Amino acid sequence: MAFKYTRPPLTQGISSLILLAGGIGLMSVPGVAEGWAEVTRTVPEWVLVVVVPLLIHHVLFWAMAAAFHYVDKHDAPAFIARYRIQSGPPRQPSLRKALRNLAWNQLLFSPLLMAMMWGALRLRGWTLVPDLPGPTTVVLQLGLMGAFAVCWFYASHRFLHRPWWMKRFHRIHHEFRTSTAMASEYAHPVEFIAGNFLTLAGGVILVAPSLPMLYLWELIALHTVIAHHSGYAVPWMSWSVHHDWHHYRYKECFGTLGVLDRLLGTEPEFRALKHGEEVK
Repeated sequence: MAFKYTRPPLTQGISSLILLAGGIGLMSVPGVAEGWAEVTRTVPEWVLVVVVPLLIHHVLFWAMAAAFHYVDKHDAPAFIARYRIQSGPPRQPSLRKALRNLAWNQLLFSPLLMAMMWGALRLRGWTLVPDLPGPTTVVLQLGLMGAFAVCWFYASHRFLHRPWWMKRFHRIHHEFRTSTAMASEYAHPVEFIAGNFLTLAGGVILVAPSLPMLYLWELIALHTVIAHHSGYAVPWMSWSVHHDWHHYRYKECFGTLGVLDRLLGTEPEFRALKHGEEVK
């Protein structure tokens, strides 16, 4: 296997910005506020808080996972395949093993965790409101939840690399030495709960945003996580090279965006790489 480093392009993250702009734009369309108010009056709260986010998750996850799996297997379309980060025979578990692990995490643990998050929000004093948030609220709350996710993921991920935790839990995720989209949720249940789920849900519980904000946060955050594991440095998506290096080397680059790794000095070998350099 060979790893090819490419610096982050100026266009990185455009797809996430499109999701953000689309969410803000949709909530500003005349009639949407009235329609949402009617939904909150007629649809049970547990459906809106538990079932709808699960549906959003499954549709987005499997759409992106299937798309990148197709590129992996057929080396097409070329406009995506040419951005593959690692070359050579992939080092990853079998598709059957991966699907079995994902089924446990997504079909058993995810519904239970979403129900628990709903309960935590209620204890927090959260209530379902018919109002839509304004652009300022959207940006502020997304920023707060994003900051929590960055800090929690770095801390929990670095902790999981301690020998005892690595041997018993985190090693499963690192069966994907060559990362792909499905690897984003391929994990031991302990890691899936403490690392994956709480990274995205912890900020929700702290901020207690309105439900449309929860949907938008889920779309942007999940889209980013899957992109980071995709195995491709697609220039209009979030920069995935940093986390792909973690799967390739696994002893540095513990964060999501690389900010905390740089501040805390946990990416020395990665920082020394040059644009276009291949590591074998």
